[in-house]
Amino acid sequence: MTMTRQTLELGNGAISYRTQGEGPPLVLVSTLAGTWIRQIPELSQHFSVITYDMRGFGDSPSSQGFPSNAEHADDLDRLLEELGIPRASVLGLSHGGLVAQHFALRHPHRVHRLALVATFGRPGSSTGIFLNMLNGFLDRDDLPNFWEVLKSFLFSAAGWERMTRMETHLRRAMFDQYTVAALRSIYGQAREHDLLAALGAIHSPTLVIGGAEDMLFPPSVTEALAAAIPGASLELLPAAHVPPVEAPLPFNKIVTEFFGAER
Repeated sequence: MTMTRQTLELGNGAISYRTQGEGPPLVLVSTLAGTWIRQIPELSQHFSVITYDMRGFGDSPSSQGFPSNAEHADDLDRLLEELGIPRASVLGLSHGGLVAQHFALRHPHRVHRLALVATFGRPGSSTGIFLNMLNGFLDRDDLPNFWEVLKSFLFSAAGWERMTRMETHLRRAMFDQYTVAALRSIYGQAREHDLLAALGAIHSPTLVIGGAEDMLFPPSVTEALAAAIPGASLELLPAAHVPPVEAPLPFNKIVTEFFGAER
């Protein structure tokens, strides 16, 4: 299947997006579209898959700095409007999971089914400490130590060994495109994110997926997120912070079954 790349012009920037496959619409939400390289071939066999770079990141320029997560959610609403899609399923990973929460709350009529992966509704104590530490490195423009610490939390030992052999394009999508300013925006907003009390307003069928070895957002944080959303189901995979990369086969199976289910 051919992936079509297009650009949606906004008054304050643009959104670079890709579509692939046929079927019910499924939006994959992460900071950069390339993060999903191990999901698109499988998911596009069942769904019309939409991926995009968030405004201010990758190939999506922003003329007004880095948007808030709520503004990212509104950008997604405009993208679906442009594509003529009234309602879609949404899969959000990490930072994209924060944006997906805002989207489900701000535009509930748009969400058919929702999956939140390696993300949180409110930072736990260990998550808050870790985010403060990361932001400290960024405040000092200390990217070498930032990445050294972050990689130890993103991947299990086995996962990091695989990451060192990972395809160049996936490694670039996950690491190389981020500037200090971009990282400050992501981790600064993560430190302030707290929607836990509001998530009871989400009524779309919801799946929460976490990594059993995730030290950034540990299972207790993932469990609290699932408990806050009415009827949400929870899956923990043998991975750290990036289950789609570390455990692509079980991850793809779980999300394909979830998004393919009848409401």
